[in-house]
Amino acid sequence: MGILSSFRTNLRARRGRKNEEREWVARDYASPSPSWIKRRVLLRAGEKNATWVETGTFLGDTTALLALESKAVHTIEPEQTLFRQAEARFRDNPCIHVIHGLSESVFPILLPTLRGKVNFWLDGHYSGGITHQGPTDCPVRDELANIEKNLALFESVTVLIDDIRCFDPSIPLYADYPDVNYLVDWARKNNLRWHIEHDIFVAKSTAP
Repeated sequence: MGILSSFRTNLRARRGRKNEEREWVARDYASPSPSWIKRRVLLRAGEKNATWVETGTFLGDTTALLALESKAVHTIEPEQTLFRQAEARFRDNPCIHVIHGLSESVFPILLPTLRGKVNFWLDGHYSGGITHQGPTDCPVRDELANIEKNLALFESVTVLIDDIRCFDPSIPLYADYPDVNYLVDWARKNNLRWHIEHDIFVAKSTAP
């Protein structure tokens, strides 16, 4: 990337951040938090020098950030155009593996191959626009079931689930989402400590 191109990219990022901040203030700091804040949560809560598994690549900005502080990033994107854009963007980065498909289909193949410390960023729920709408708007149940099956393979695990405000199936728009109590019960059953911050559910391995 040339100097001028890099400057323009950084300028767009700064403008985007300021716009997000203004919108957040206008909403009286209600959820969701700006994307840059959520990304700081990921970096702080996730295990260092770990492998990341991300569902919902979208434009790849979170993918790029995670790759700076991890062993590898496996990012899963079912929407064809977004997948191709991410594939082109990260073609020369050996740390990033862009996978086309639904997480429900990819997890059973990918997860048994992983070892060591693994962080999961589950953000593949349908959110309108150009994002992919699969058989269910929210595949978290399948994703968590597959993570549970493979927990014994991992040294430690951190699971971060975005958009926790949506996990209320009594709201018609989110009828496909499990209740937040489902996430809490799953964490407890698997001996993971949990908390919620900035619209993100965080479940982590307990200390040995």
